Amino acid sequence: MKKRKYLSIALALLLGLSVSMAYVSTPISAQAEQKQQTNDSMGDGTQNRNWVKKSKKPPISTKTYSVNVQENVEITMRDGVVLRGRLFLPQGVDLPQPSLILENGYGHVNQKKADDLSRYLAEHGYPTLHVGLRGSGTSDGEANLFNKFSEDGYDLVEWMAKQPWSDGNVGLVGQSLRGISQWLTAKELPPSLKAISPEIACTDCYDYLWYPGGMLPGPGRVGRGDPEYTSVLPHRDFDAWWRERTLNTQDLQSISKQGIAALISGGWQDYITPGNIQAFKEFSALGGKSKMIIGPGAHDTIYDLLPYDFKDYQVAWFDRYLRGLDNGIDKEDSVLIYVQGPNQWRFEKAWPIPDARIATMYLSDQHSGSISSINDGTLSAVQPKEQNSSEDYEYSPTTGPFLHTLRSNKNGILKVDQSPYQEKTLTWTTGSLSDPTELTGSVKFSFWAESSAEDTDFVIEISDVAPDGTATQVTAGYLNGPRAKSRTHPTPLTPGKIEQFNIEALPTSYVFQEGHRIRISMAGGTTALPDQVGPQGPGLNPNEATVKIYQDARYPSHLEIPIIGKALLPTESKKRNK
Repeated sequence: MKKRKYLSIALALLLGLSVSMAYVSTPISAQAEQKQQTNDSMGDGTQNRNWVKKSKKPPISTKTYSVNVQENVEITMRDGVVLRGRLFLPQGVDLPQPSLILENGYGHVNQKKADDLSRYLAEHGYPTLHVGLRGSGTSDGEANLFNKFSEDGYDLVEWMAKQPWSDGNVGLVGQSLRGISQWLTAKELPPSLKAISPEIACTDCYDYLWYPGGMLPGPGRVGRGDPEYTSVLPHRDFDAWWRERTLNTQDLQSISKQGIAALISGGWQDYITPGNIQAFKEFSALGGKSKMIIGPGAHDTIYDLLPYDFKDYQVAWFDRYLRGLDNGIDKEDSVLIYVQGPNQWRFEKAWPIPDARIATMYLSDQHSGSISSINDGTLSAVQPKEQNSSEDYEYSPTTGPFLHTLRSNKNGILKVDQSPYQEKTLTWTTGSLSDPTELTGSVKFSFWAESSAEDTDFVIEISDVAPDGTATQVTAGYLNGPRAKSRTHPTPLTPGKIEQFNIEALPTSYVFQEGHRIRISMAGGTTALPDQVGPQGPGLNPNEATVKIYQDARYPSHLEIPIIGKALLPTESKKRNK
């Protein structure tokens, strides 16, 4: 029997690999076409929300301009370092005009996508500088992780504001590293900066990019090598070095008070967009002028956006906050999200969504009958009555148990059946859903655990379990035990001591279809599958450990699931009637 079980698992692994490789080779345009063909049901009770029905003409001028390109523009920083860039000047427009900067930590040479965006913005009347940050491309100076991004950004903005083509109002644009630099520039509060558009970026890249949940850097970060990875290694904890390279709530409040308008964007499948979503949550709560757009994609630009193209959204944003045009972009609801499942765009008034219902589901030792995992537990809305119930697993950095939650650069979450891997982990699964159920927001997991080691990691995966038993990853979450309460001052775990921990999974918007189930899986680490391209997320804890998860009346470990609409999770209606 054991040989037969191992053979079936091996076949499942091979099948998972073939599916993974097939997905990796699928171009984004084909992915988008597949998404449009799916069109599953909306969540119960969400049909009358503000769904985007069709595309419409963007609120921008149809007039465009030819562009003159000036090469090797030199800008001297306050310490004498010279940065070099490419200037895109619109022809035929009355100068001066509001101007834009694309700050590029990869340099401005052979950066076609950034050049194309710079040209597009110039065609719409904005003088645009595409500049390499220090130590990149042909720019002078030393490069390490985000080195002098704040100070150099300030100097670039104020230099741009004084040029004859600029009217003194400056904006920033760009994605990924070019979006992170925008946040760090805004942190310095340059007087001439009026608007930014950070796409697939993060304000706290310690927690959302390099040390997810306080865990070690994963293969995608190790692969960065010199100068980034080697400069990060001495800063395992959140210290003064990181403080220079991140933004906190006070920084966001200062940006808000200065009136800098932020168009914050990204994709549900991306690995650092969660940092941008958290920035929007804080920035908008502080009264900052902001809008958030989150699409279906991974670490790439937003595609198939409705009601109009993302580049035109950016033009409209700068028209409003640099030119002062009353184009209505600020009168739309401030959140525009792509809901996975029905695969449609929808406006919301705020984030988190104000009318989300938090459904609390407890870990239970009752068997769900849905998987042959270590425990096959159940998620229930009824609080546990057992006085002493727990589940445990043995973790090793070489043998696991592992989940496969790392996200690829271009394709995001692995589109493979996760159930063969979940069989080796702890799992808790709901009963079958009676209605399509929309989860939008961040799932929070509060649990009690003990470990035999002083340093232990916790990895969770939220998945969609189909009636045939296949499990599709929806989102994941990470936590290093010693850094659960402070990333700056870690506290070693006391072996054998029961402690409470909290993990907030990466945010998402996803509809579980009728007859499907929601599952949480738990393990001590996450690894890439063979040939997974650009795996991003945390690395492995080197310490072996026996980990025990509690699920009883004394220690009621539970999930908090944000539900949009009126769908009820299994046993939830029974709980409400009590």
